Amino acid sequence: MNSMPTKDKKEKKEMSEELNKLQKIVEWFEEREEVDVEEGLAKVKEGAAIIKDLKSRMKDVENEFEIVKKNLKD
Repeated sequence: MNSMPTKDKKEKKEMSEELNKLQKIVEWFEEREEVDVEEGLAKVKEGAAIIKDLKSRMKDVENEFEIVKKNLKD
């Protein structure tokens, strides 16, 4: 049981860091009147990869909640 809270804290920190990265990408676009196409594309790709990763992690969290919920019923 001791390993679970450490994993949860680490995952929460990582998710928070990823959300911060995503926010910085948004701010990068908002700060510019004109965006270099190549640089903008690289930022969009980076953001898409972050979103994909976060969606996967959120699905894992959802699955863990379902397991806990099921165990409570047993």
